[in-house]
Amino acid sequence: MITIEFVVILLCLLTGTRFGGMGLGLISGIGLFILCFVFGLKPGKPPVDVMLTILAVIGCAATLQTAGGLNVMMQFAERLLRKHPQHITLLAPFTTWMLTFLCGTGHVVYTMFPIIADIALKKGIRPERPMAVASVASQMAITASPVSVAVVSLVSILAAQHGIGHAWGILEILAVSVPASLFGVAIAALWSLRRGKDLADDIEFQEKLKDPRQREFIYGGTETLMNQRFPKQAYWSTWIFFAGIAVVVLLGAFPELRPAFELKGKMTALSMNLVIQMMMLIAGAVMLMVCKVNASAISNGAVFKAGMVAIFSVFGVAWMSDTFFQAHLDELKLALEGVVKSHP
Repeated sequence: MITIEFVVILLCLLTGTRFGGMGLGLISGIGLFILCFVFGLKPGKPPVDVMLTILAVIGCAATLQTAGGLNVMMQFAERLLRKHPQHITLLAPFTTWMLTFLCGTGHVVYTMFPIIADIALKKGIRPERPMAVASVASQMAITASPVSVAVVSLVSILAAQHGIGHAWGILEILAVSVPASLFGVAIAALWSLRRGKDLADDIEFQEKLKDPRQREFIYGGTETLMNQRFPKQAYWSTWIFFAGIAVVVLLGAFPELRPAFELKGKMTALSMNLVIQMMMLIAGAVMLMVCKVNASAISNGAVFKAGMVAIFSVFGVAWMSDTFFQAHLDELKLALEGVVKSHP
């Protein structure tokens, strides 16, 4: 019976992935219904703490985007890339990694891709070399960002397990994920240096350049943020956002700075998921008031919309999965313990 239930979950996940994040959340509802009404499992608990933490982070990042802070970051990134165009294949992935690391979502780097392609083409470098690895790097940084959905979710999940083994903090998580993802990006960038033929040796590409219209299409336009001027409020929003992240990391590193409350007869520091929620709300509020942000425009940005899709996906998938695991916790523990003991 456990196997059949597990197959139901896998089928829902595989079907949902065909429709993206919203599809995952919606189709997981079908799996939850089958587990409860057909197999008689008691419904698990939706991950409310995780969803609220993600919501706070997305609200802050969306406010940053509306204030123009994201464009400020990308302009600095473009300035670096255009200063060293010959190293675009190595610098581009670290640039997109850093943007995602700072903002918590890979959706902020889309503007960088045409810029990366333009720099590569102007330097005679095959554009797929920096673009492919830069795209991957922007997603790898999600595991290393202190304000990403992945890290925030993990912090919340581990906080809920407080008292069961070692309580892993946000700095301990980042101490693994930051160097690991950076090392992976470095290896991928080095490999990409020889990806495909050089443009000068690519016969198909050189044939296309013989057509004046094709040459104009490839080399004529220039995608850039360098000629844009941003209001001072955009720069303020960037520093406010950085300050919020810094406080989160600081409070994660030093639990004694957090207020403590009595919990089951023991004084316990305020959990990090609540700290993240508070600081992101505060940073967003300060940006809203200081940087003259149009509050009604926040929910129309790409960051907010992508974040809400992530919340909905987490809602459906985690609720369905928790229903299965809570119903068979003892059996699964026994089976896994047996495997570990047999192969120490």
